[in-house]
Amino acid sequence: MPASREGPAPAPAGAPPGADRPFHPGGIRGRILGIALAPALLTAVALAGAYIHQSLEASEAQLYAQGRLAADHLAKLAEFDLFVGNTAYLQQLLDYERRTYRAAAIGIADAGGHWRAVSGEPRLLPAPAASDAPQAWRRGDHLVFVHPVTGSRQSDDPYLGEAWLASRLGSLTLVVSAEPIDALHREILFNSLAVLALILTAAGSLAWRLSNSLGLRLQRITQAVGRIADGDLAGRLEAEGGGEICRLEQGINRMADALAAHHTELEGRIREATAGLMQQKQAAEQAVRAKARFLEAASHDLRQPLHALSLLVAALGEQPLAPGTRRLVTHIEASTAALEDLFSALLDLSRLDAGVVEARPCCVALAEVMEKVRRQFAPVAEEKGLRLRIRSGRLHAQTDPLLLERILNNLVSNALRHTRSGGVLVGARRLGGGSRVRVEVVDTGIGIPQAHRDRIFEEYFQVGNPERDRDKGLGLGLSIVSRLSRLLGPERVQVQSAEGRGSRFSLVLERCAPAAGAAAQEPAALPLRRAVLAVIDDDETILEAMGELVSAWDLEIAVGADAGEVIAELQAVGRRPDAILCDYRLRTGMSGLAAIARVRATFGEATPAAVLTGDTAPETLRAIAASGLPLLHKPLRPAKLRALLGHLLRLAA
Repeated sequence: MPASREGPAPAPAGAPPGADRPFHPGGIRGRILGIALAPALLTAVALAGAYIHQSLEASEAQLYAQGRLAADHLAKLAEFDLFVGNTAYLQQLLDYERRTYRAAAIGIADAGGHWRAVSGEPRLLPAPAASDAPQAWRRGDHLVFVHPVTGSRQSDDPYLGEAWLASRLGSLTLVVSAEPIDALHREILFNSLAVLALILTAAGSLAWRLSNSLGLRLQRITQAVGRIADGDLAGRLEAEGGGEICRLEQGINRMADALAAHHTELEGRIREATAGLMQQKQAAEQAVRAKARFLEAASHDLRQPLHALSLLVAALGEQPLAPGTRRLVTHIEASTAALEDLFSALLDLSRLDAGVVEARPCCVALAEVMEKVRRQFAPVAEEKGLRLRIRSGRLHAQTDPLLLERILNNLVSNALRHTRSGGVLVGARRLGGGSRVRVEVVDTGIGIPQAHRDRIFEEYFQVGNPERDRDKGLGLGLSIVSRLSRLLGPERVQVQSAEGRGSRFSLVLERCAPAAGAAAQEPAALPLRRAVLAVIDDDETILEAMGELVSAWDLEIAVGADAGEVIAELQAVGRRPDAILCDYRLRTGMSGLAAIARVRATFGEATPAAVLTGDTAPETLRAIAASGLPLLHKPLRPAKLRALLGHLLRLAA
């Protein structure tokens, strides 16, 4: 069973349920708390705001009403004395009333706007107003009340008569401090906030209990679902009480039971399927190993007689023959060459898959490589009535000349094979800013259908050759080209083709500048006459065929099935070998590398040597490559053998 996610530390004893999980505002508990608390908060704030507004308006209205009443009362008290000009009495009246009402300043002005009596701080009094209606306003930290002074009652004085009734005598200005109303405002605000805090505390407590009772259960459900998603199917929820939450917990438990059962069943099926697949894999690996051993043995066993046949046919060709016999020898050579081509292609794939082929890049004149290709295929093109053209200019590229030549050989051979009229062009041209070169092989052949274009680089795949006609190739050339191109750089061989209009294969290489004065020179060939060649092979037929062939080349030969026989024969005639040719797999169990080392230990470590083999096993190819010895594969054409001997004898000279 897969491990579940690491859970939180357990809650201490006596802790409330859910105390093992920290509170997070964005979690389930936080959201439930917010949902429960929001209505109470909004309601409390709205009620507090309404109460504060109404209380402030009522208190302020009451204070203004008191101020207006005081101003009216003072105006009535002062109207007679203002009318008769009793200034001393007015002053006494204002001083007394100012202390009574705790006013900051009181002033009485006549109808002309002149102050007749002032009590308190005169600077607080505004300019006398000429209004006939009472006025009140706030001025900084004080409230100002202005009331007109008019005759308002019947007088018993016979001198006054009715003249002063309803007449405007002046104005009274009362200035009181606004501190009482400000203090009342603060008290109302404080009381309102205290009530609001009390309401919110009660609502928060209820909401917290609700979030704990409901949110923690949902939180446990969420954790259980997460553990199930992580593969922990052992845990279960405690379904408590009733309602939707309880049914949800029960449903999750049933789901976990079902998943656990399916998981157990699935594990059993996987174990059974894995065991079956392992058996099939082992059987397939055994079959592949058996097939590989069979192919290796069959390849070696087929190459041995074919190699002997090639040598014998070449030796026969060195003899004077009648014309009819000569034609038979020519046909035998053609059949042998076809078999050699097949084995060579298979061997190339084996060498590439074994990783023993390494690119050795250098600055190569493309004209020289393409000229070798032209010399090799010009007779084939002429025989088919096709044109083979070379267009390379003086371009040089950084590449391996042997691998590039092999790529071009395969592409040109493939192009000539599938071209009925027209010709084949092998060319090179600069790309872009001139830092790269594109090498192309263009033909006017049958082209490649779009459906087959992605498969032409597969082994043994051929377009239009269901009968496997040998004259149409083996289906390995383009596969070898693809593998070789990967050794030359990141650029793969690209193909463009139109059915019935020909094909274009191209490869992009990096340009280079040749060293000043560098020129390729073929080393002078050395004569092979009177040289001693030591040949080690456990096949008597091959030894006889090799003796027949090299005797026609004026070479002396010492042969044997193992190193001991060859050493004994050479010591008997008192000669040392100029070169050694040795088969890799010998009958005595000694490898060809060990046999060469034994001969060299006897006659000199500098003796040139080469290995011949019909073995294509990757481990064999890697072992020979690690030795640094030249390697030629059976069957070996006499021309290649003669070239190899010339190379070895030049090393010995």
